[in-house]
This record gives sequence, structure tokens and C-alpha cells, in this order.
Amino acid sequence: WFHDRFRRASLADLVASGQLKSEQGSPDEIQGFLAHAAQALADAGVAGLSASGRFEFAYTAAHALAFAALRAHDLRPAIRPGHRAIVFLTLAQTIDAPEALWSSLDRYHTKRNKSEYGQWVEVSAAEARDLLKLATDLRERTMRWLKAHRHQRLG
Repeated sequence: WFHDRFRRASLADLVASGQLKSEQGSPDEIQGFLAHAAQALADAGVAGLSASGRFEFAYTAAHALAFAALRAHDLRPAIRPGHRAIVFLTLAQTIDAPEALWSSLDRYHTKRNKSEYGQWVEVSAAEARDLLKLATDLRERTMRWLKAHRHQRLG
């Protein structure tokens, strides 16, 4: 139900419903998110870190990239429940990401939230590798979309 709602909703619908709000994004802000994502991706690839640490860095990179895509549309999440998840759930609308990508990122977001908010959740090395692969794919897709549609926002 929740995913169907986002799959069918336009960005304008999400603004009208209060899930997103309009706010001008800047090239510096978007560049900052992209730089943050690049650093987090590099950290996620450090073999000596625990699976949990690599997972957290890969999640941070994916979230920064999805947030950059949303800001390139001059939008940001409204501060309300689900405000972090919405950046993944809108990837189909922001950069034309396939459902397999955004739904996988949303699944990892749910896992990360359980751990972040008090429930111990074990992260496997395979999950950390998968999330790093997804975040790397998201980076490629985000950069390709930005270059094609918002090149002026790349500084």
C-alpha cells in the first residue's frame, strides 16, 4: 500500500499532501551532498571495517545521493514521520530510478531505522556489500540524471 502510493504519486502530489515542501536548492548544497556521498562510499569500501560500519557508510551515501536528487527538484521532505524514507521512495520521480533500486534502498532504510532507534539488528557482510552496490548504482544514476537535466546545479 505505502509503496503503491509513492509509485503513483507525482512530486506535485507529494507537495500538496504535505509529504514534501518546495524550497530552492543551490548548486553548493547539491555539491555538498554529492561530496558527502563520495566520502561515505569510499569509507563503505574499507575492508577492515565491520559489516555494520560498512552498511552505515553505504546507507549514508545512498541517503545523501537521494537527498541531492530531491534538492535538484527544489524539494525537501517535510519534517514528519517518514521524512528520511521519502527520499528513497521518490527516486522513481526524481531520477527515474527503477523500482528494484528504490524499494531495496527502502528495505535497508527500514533495517537501519530499527537499529538506530533501539532494536539491535545484525547486519551481514552480504547486506553491507549489497547496499554498497546499490549506493554505487544510485551514484551513477544520480550523476547521469543531474548532468542531463540539471547540469547547472553541478557547479
